[in-house]
Amino acid sequence: MILASHYRLLPLSIAVAAALLSTSSFAQQDEQTEVIQVRGIRSSLSEAMALKKTAPSIQDSIVAEDIGKFPDQNVAESLQRITGVMISRNNGEGSKISVRGMGPQFNAVKVNNRTIATTDRGREFDFQSLPSELISGADVIKASRANIAEGSLGAYVNISTARPLNSTGFHAATSANISYNDLAEDYGNKVSAIVSNTFADDEFGVLFGFSRQTSTNRIDAAGTTHWGSFQADNDTWITGPTTDVNGQAVTQGTIWYPGRGTFTLDTEERERTSANLTFQWQPNDDTIHTFDVLYTDLSRQAGSNGIQVPLQGSGWNDVVVSENYTLLEGARNQKPIDILMQERGQESDTLALGLNSQFYRGSWKFATDFAYSKSTATPKANTLVAHAINPNYDDTLGIYDPNYIDGQIKGLTAQDYLNIDNYGDIMSIDTSVEYEDPAAIRTHWNDIQHKELEDEIFEAKLDASYTLDSGMLTSIDMGAAYSDREKSQAVYKINHGCYNTELWVQPDITTAQEQYDFDNTLLPYNTCGQHIDLDDSLFRVNSGNFLANESGDFPRNFVLLNDFNAYKQAIADIRQEPNWTQEYLAPAESVANTEETMALYSQLNLETDFDDISVTGNVGLRYVKTKTSSTGHRKFRDSINDVYEQNEGVIVEIQYTDPEALTVDKDYSHLLPSANVNIDLANGFFIKGAAAKVITRPALEDTGVNSTYPLRIRADQYNTKSGNPYLEPYEATQYDLSLEYYADNGNAYSAGLFYKDIGTFISQKTVQKDTGYVAVNQNWGTFYEYSEEQANRSGGKVSGIEVAALHYFDYLPSWLSGFGVQANYTFTDSKDDEAAKDEIARENVLSAGSGLEGFSENAYNIIGFYDKDGFQARLAYNWRDSYLKYRSGPVIGSNGLPQHVQDYGQFDFSTSYDINEMFTLSAEAINLTNEKIVEYADVRERVTLVQYSGRRFQVGIKAKF
Repeated sequence: MILASHYRLLPLSIAVAAALLSTSSFAQQDEQTEVIQVRGIRSSLSEAMALKKTAPSIQDSIVAEDIGKFPDQNVAESLQRITGVMISRNNGEGSKISVRGMGPQFNAVKVNNRTIATTDRGREFDFQSLPSELISGADVIKASRANIAEGSLGAYVNISTARPLNSTGFHAATSANISYNDLAEDYGNKVSAIVSNTFADDEFGVLFGFSRQTSTNRIDAAGTTHWGSFQADNDTWITGPTTDVNGQAVTQGTIWYPGRGTFTLDTEERERTSANLTFQWQPNDDTIHTFDVLYTDLSRQAGSNGIQVPLQGSGWNDVVVSENYTLLEGARNQKPIDILMQERGQESDTLALGLNSQFYRGSWKFATDFAYSKSTATPKANTLVAHAINPNYDDTLGIYDPNYIDGQIKGLTAQDYLNIDNYGDIMSIDTSVEYEDPAAIRTHWNDIQHKELEDEIFEAKLDASYTLDSGMLTSIDMGAAYSDREKSQAVYKINHGCYNTELWVQPDITTAQEQYDFDNTLLPYNTCGQHIDLDDSLFRVNSGNFLANESGDFPRNFVLLNDFNAYKQAIADIRQEPNWTQEYLAPAESVANTEETMALYSQLNLETDFDDISVTGNVGLRYVKTKTSSTGHRKFRDSINDVYEQNEGVIVEIQYTDPEALTVDKDYSHLLPSANVNIDLANGFFIKGAAAKVITRPALEDTGVNSTYPLRIRADQYNTKSGNPYLEPYEATQYDLSLEYYADNGNAYSAGLFYKDIGTFISQKTVQKDTGYVAVNQNWGTFYEYSEEQANRSGGKVSGIEVAALHYFDYLPSWLSGFGVQANYTFTDSKDDEAAKDEIARENVLSAGSGLEGFSENAYNIIGFYDKDGFQARLAYNWRDSYLKYRSGPVIGSNGLPQHVQDYGQFDFSTSYDINEMFTLSAEAINLTNEKIVEYADVRERVTLVQYSGRRFQVGIKAKF
């Protein structure tokens, strides 16, 4: 346990604090930055503008409208209103943030300036775990300073919770809400309460907050995965004609096609219980101690049903290709349809503890902070695949009956067909297979696996500031920070996804007759390829409103699984293996990473006047040393063998050596200078500038010694992914310049320029490696491994423009004076000339270009609001341009091709009415126009995802005491 291992630091720290606290002569504490008493949209915006104006570096802020009342249901969805901030979504809800195009991994997100353990493998903070009702505000600091923690190429984001001594006396707020998801056609609820009080002449303060939310979400999606290619003149793969859209013969060139077409209907049940508790003790005006506890328990359990159209392998005919050589039409024979049933989700919990002390001694201010955070999560990814076949063959005929057709016992013969139409965003199919009929469902492949993730962090900080009485130098900040983090992943998998390894015996087939007998006999203990009938009562048919907003002749009705446990029991009966779902540790895929950092800093704070012009600023230097360690196992290829399976293509089986333990240590250090200046022209105008060197450490999941080890794969899909424990951090030098204007009535306008020169970058590239093995079946030839690897290289350049405006129409008469508008726009240009060198040149594949991943060139927000006489309303539109998601996409996606996200815009609406000083009614609608997410491979016609999550509505009542 990290906490236990660092208790040895506490006695020294407590002794230092006690010695300082024992002196009774303290200066008056003059800082209180949190305000929880603001009320209403306009008050919230005005408070945020005041924080932006007076901040010691370039930043934007959001502030709660009232105690327990944040602007949105989700903190990320509030942050996206800030200039340059964009969000990613999980099942329609804001999840992670990007700032100025820098993705979630480049932004340091803190809670009360402390690192919170995360519930996945990355550093990225998932805002879904944080209830908005417990938040008082958030700062997005875009220009770095020496006195804030390193680790951000994008922004340092600090989420603040309320403090009882910042608003003395008794305060309480409670709310109850009912939510509705129109796609799921189901209701959820949310209750919250926050209570604060002070005692003993405001010497002690206690605040308790609680929130519990349940919701049901549904996600309708169609897409493609496992993209692959074949040559137009390969008569093994294409047995019929190949033409272009004009009917002209195509005889040469690489044709790209989706290895799968998918149609999935997901239903997610979500429960989140959160609580925070804060104690404060202020024995005198100059001393304050704050102890925080934050706990979140989040359960997300999803059941997914759908079909998967298997298109891999040879046997194509009647192929039509586009001018980009994308397969638009094609026909296959004797192909089943996969029934795709998935259990996904996780149980996770996060605990964060923090103790902060601040006190003055003469001209000195001291602060100590100790924090501990731990999260655990158990994500599961169970994939159960059945086959849909043609159930109309006479099952009374013996295999040697003259009327018997080869393959009919398994429901597929040469006369069964599958035709696809891939002209639109969603694939249409025509087939003799009855994927919408429970009587057609047969057994196939199953996979059961889960991970056990743990993240544990201990942090200790000592900050000191010395105030000078005169001169340009107003104060000196200095301090030290220590952090120790351990993040581990244990992977558990079943023994085999197809058969009982103790009872199944692979037939020894040497003659055509033996092959015929095998293909027409249902053998026990094995579910793969046997097409053993499953009880019809396991399934039902969906209601038919699947992807209702999309036109086309794609599958809308398909079977749904009634009970996952009943299905697993049916497989157990067939395999005669009651414990087939037992999962075992996979050592070579499990890994533990540790990261220890020590930082020292000093910052000079400056202030001077030139006539009416006031200049403030700071210049500082931060030194940080990092030690990392990765422990796990590695394996090596031992043997390779290939076979041919009808309808599956060339299958390669790989054996590996036993896992070998491996630990890799690394350390590195950085000097990070920074400078910020703020020029107040005394007429409402401010000019702000900043320069700094910044770093972002490698993603922890990228520095592991672990790797993936496929055992049985198709010959064109030997894709592996490995960590690299030797990675150096991202490094950049960044510059900011901003012109801001603040009017007396609260109006505010700003325009800024930013530039980042990324000296060191980390890039994922796909490397084609010759395994040295030649696959003989179907004359396949050289068998290649496509390895996804992380490596350092020189970076690129990012530059951009930000403009923002907040305008109140308070000069209009009567009720019209309550209107206002807030708008911002961000233009980002990224250039990465080295990126193209890492790409594998492939015929008829459009290069990902020189742009960096995650960068939208254009993004903007327009928010119209009304706030007057207790009535409030807000209509917000958020839009971001298309962007490159992966330079080399995952298998469940573009399979090594560049993968993009299409531009996306969304309307959200909220309103509230204060019945009186105590009660407020509220309503909110998210994604009013039911927008969809679209992703595609290198060219727009190669669509990998079309996804709808529906609209979310909420109504509620809040009481304040």
